[in-house]
Amino acid sequence: MSFRRRRGRPPSGNAKSVAERMRAYRARHVTVKCDVLQSVIAQCQEIKQLLESNQALRHELDEAYAEIARLRSGQ
Repeated sequence: MSFRRRRGRPPSGNAKSVAERMRAYRARHVTVKCDVLQSVIAQCQEIKQLLESNQALRHELDEAYAEIARLRSGQ
């Protein structure tokens, strides 16, 4: 007696239920969201530090321009 093979991938015998697949999907995406959130927070902190250093440099530049103007007016 010969059986005809069915189309497609043969069954493995240990398929997950829909609930198991969804549980695994949610678990994967929660960890991905946490990792992404942590990297975004780190980038925001780095940007904040860069903005603060930029402000300090602008203040220093303004002081230098004021000093130049004072020296020029004294001549």
